[in-house]
Amino acid sequence: MTFSELLGEKLLQHNESGDEYAEISTNQLHDKTVALYFSAHWCPPCRRFTPQLAEIFKQLDNEFKNKLEIVFVSSDEDQATFDEYFKEMPWKALPYSDRDRSIELGEKFNIEGIPTLVILSPTCEKITSDGVEEVRAASNKALEEWSQGKCLFWSREAREGEFVWKNATCNLCYMNPLVGPHHGCTNKECSFDLCETCVPNNKHEHPLVEYLIPKKIYPLETLFKSVPYLLNPNSDEKVETKTLWQNDVKSVGFYFSAHWCPPCRGFTPILAELYKEIQATSHGFRIVFISCDRDEESFKNYHSEMPWPAVPLDAGALLKLYFQFSGIPSLFILSSDGTVLSSRGRNDVSSKGIEALQSWARGEKLPSSSPDEYQWSYVRCDGCNMNPLIGQRYCCLTCGNYDLCSACEKKGHEHPLERVPQPNDDDDD
Repeated sequence: MTFSELLGEKLLQHNESGDEYAEISTNQLHDKTVALYFSAHWCPPCRRFTPQLAEIFKQLDNEFKNKLEIVFVSSDEDQATFDEYFKEMPWKALPYSDRDRSIELGEKFNIEGIPTLVILSPTCEKITSDGVEEVRAASNKALEEWSQGKCLFWSREAREGEFVWKNATCNLCYMNPLVGPHHGCTNKECSFDLCETCVPNNKHEHPLVEYLIPKKIYPLETLFKSVPYLLNPNSDEKVETKTLWQNDVKSVGFYFSAHWCPPCRGFTPILAELYKEIQATSHGFRIVFISCDRDEESFKNYHSEMPWPAVPLDAGALLKLYFQFSGIPSLFILSSDGTVLSSRGRNDVSSKGIEALQSWARGEKLPSSSPDEYQWSYVRCDGCNMNPLIGQRYCCLTCGNYDLCSACEKKGHEHPLERVPQPNDDDDD
């Protein structure tokens, strides 16, 4: 396929003043690498990324620029917005009037979100669709690689026992996804990651740590190796981390929460009261707070409402990555040897109350609920309004976010229903 066949016979290019543009032949792309830039002015991430890409493109050495073109494929909603947005771009564009082709290109390259950069060889073969991520990782180096018909990212097959870090890129060799031992900086101002091979070449300004592999069992001492100390509630007193699991503690709850999150502020007082109740009769269960707050003041104010210690605000990165939670509040319960007793502690507390904490204080998992007794926390039956839904749960994939209890499922629904399997601790949230 040629670029004329893919993009049509005509493209748009700015004149020398930059205020207007004219049609040019698509044949000007002949023998070049082409980056299709799917973007729109209404999209805030696009508006942030476009000036960055434009500056990099302008400063690119002619040696590379002569081999590379970028073509804007607009998702804007009208011609005027397209015209205004295209003024910011020092590259070519597909005419806005060719809307059908823009849609076809989005479908052809499976564009699910913007901004997206799809890099094509001179014969229209896809080199990569990770162009935006490559620019963010390496700036002009990414464009230089494209101009030579290469993508920046590379990876390899995982060997037995190796973990694949899907959202991590080595900052030196650009392995993505990063495979095997993963070292990084836990400073919250940094985003720096290295593969094992690149660690000896490290010149990063802060110390690096090796990340913990999610779902692998570690002793508590290893889990807390990046935490220098804990903070007592209602004071700035520093406490040794080992005190968390000493004195016959059977299990520890890792509580990820933040003051800015309304569900967290609703759940924390409930958990705090139950924690005080169990501490009155047993010291076998402890909780530690790992904050997802954005500033020190919010962290301290929120921690003052809790009767358990906290990890310092800037020391929880390793734990957040290890537990891989998808939302907050999240409560993970680990036994004293690091075995997971529950990855759904919030649901357990909501459905079982003090019974949950009593089981954890003995170092035990909660008995599994029968299918007819299982409580689907934060799920409501759209038929009878049972909230939370208890028992078998059925969902309608056609309606979307539509759930029925077993009694309402028997009454029928206009679309087919599927039973939702009862989750367990091996499932991802």
